[in-house]
Amino acid sequence: MPQSGDVWFVNFPLEENNGQFISRPVVVIYVDKDSSEVLSVKVTKTEPRQTNSFDTPITFWQQAKLHYKSTARVSKTIFIPISPFKFKIGTLHSTDFNNIQQLYAKYLSHFT
Repeated sequence: MPQSGDVWFVNFPLEENNGQFISRPVVVIYVDKDSSEVLSVKVTKTEPRQTNSFDTPITFWQQAKLHYKSTARVSKTIFIPISPFKFKIGTLHSTDFNNIQQLYAKYLSHFT
């Protein structure tokens, strides 16, 4: 069962077509046990985009057992059902997880 701060490999829906999926890592922010959905942040091996202040590097990517330097794309956070979660990769260092949580709170504040 995914837990906050975990890094999991999932079938992530494509932005262009929610009916198609790509296998990729995500960071688990929150697990809603009532709805069986997981608030998940998209992870990419691409460098943070200079044009998006909600891309943040995962500093301790090796400790999280990621194979590449990675970026959390906080603006690409979505709820995903538990069923597409394939396997746990690792757990984020608390510094990285706190950074992602703070950036997500900042991201949400743009909509209130």
